[in-house]
Amino acid sequence: MRLSLEVLPTKLLGSGTSSLTTSLLALVPRGTRVYLPSLPGDAPAAMGAALAHLHASAPHVEPVPHIAASRVPSEAELLRRLDSWQEACSNQLSEAHGKRCPQPVCVLVVRGDEGAHDTAAHGNPASPRPSGGPFATTLDLLESGALARRGVETVGLCGHPEGIGATVSTGEGIVHLKGKTAALRRAGQQPRIVTQICFDAERATGFVDALRAAEEEAPVSLGLVGPAKAQLLQRMALQCGVRPPPPATEPSELLERVAVWQRLRGQRHGAEAIHIYPFGGLRTTLQWLLRVEGEGVIGLAPPLEAGAKLWAGHE
Repeated sequence: MRLSLEVLPTKLLGSGTSSLTTSLLALVPRGTRVYLPSLPGDAPAAMGAALAHLHASAPHVEPVPHIAASRVPSEAELLRRLDSWQEACSNQLSEAHGKRCPQPVCVLVVRGDEGAHDTAAHGNPASPRPSGGPFATTLDLLESGALARRGVETVGLCGHPEGIGATVSTGEGIVHLKGKTAALRRAGQQPRIVTQICFDAERATGFVDALRAAEEEAPVSLGLVGPAKAQLLQRMALQCGVRPPPPATEPSELLERVAVWQRLRGQRHGAEAIHIYPFGGLRTTLQWLLRVEGEGVIGLAPPLEAGAKLWAGHE
């Protein structure tokens, strides 16, 4: 399985953590996807700055900027952002693909509700808040054709193994997801699905099984968390609108169950990648992945062992 990571742009740009974060990313395997979320409080220029920073410090990774559809003020502004992101990372993509690419190869589109990362302030994270922009939903943005006009070839979409809050069941979410993947395929684009965190291995893998049963063949990156303090995991579960982890949750046990399922399903019917949310810190997460890979719990391609000096000299 491939590896992908979620890293906040502020972690790349903040003076207190940026040197550690980027030096660690410089040691992950070539081709690792690094997803960059777009949060409501981020400065408009933060994403472009994060892409430029990755280009300079870790040109071997594949950056995947998020687009929060409901927070895009206009289609013209979306096109301007895509152009600026291309400028920030075109040289990086040239190195990765052997030719100059005039656009980001992949983005991930989310609805981007204002309350999605602030449950305490806004209640149910599934409740949208109007933004005044042209795109109320992810599908609105996809069907606008803006991404296709800028040559974006692959578009990531969110999958929700537990549904979305109290309003959208898992089955309904799959129906909506298939509508989005169909829209992308009609536009000649390739969909990719990245799932929300889930602390239940059977529920997470069952979601992929349900997608395959519904004849959805898009590659799936299965969202899991690395080691982190129990209180932090409880808080993140609340903010993301998912069931909290059971007491004494061990990420290695969850990963092992996923790995067993993956071996049974194979590449075609299983997941393409594990998508790790490093809530406990990037260094701790990568150390853990290296350990479980060495123990044979899971095999990554390329192997994380290529970065075995991950923490030598890094504090």
